[in-house]
Amino acid sequence: MKIRTVLLAVAATSTLSGAAFAATGHPTSREQMSYSCSVLESQYNSIIEGKLDAPKADKAEGLHAQGVDACDSNNTGIGVQKLEQAVRALGAKPAA
Repeated sequence: MKIRTVLLAVAATSTLSGAAFAATGHPTSREQMSYSCSVLESQYNSIIEGKLDAPKADKAEGLHAQGVDACDSNNTGIGVQKLEQAVRALGAKPAA
């Protein structure tokens, strides 16, 4: 009886953990993360054109470069984070 209770508790915890992770809104598969890298890079490129002289443009450019490098190195989780930060630094909401 105790083993059954423990197994049910573990199963319930696993289910809740998976649901909580899925609710974060961040893509999980490698393909989705690569897609997010592409979308965010395109978004950044379209925004930066008109804001090269903006006060935070240098910071955004550094974050963008780090994000692109990370995405190109198959470290898409960090790449997406850096690209999101770059887009936010320019005052926009990340698309991906």
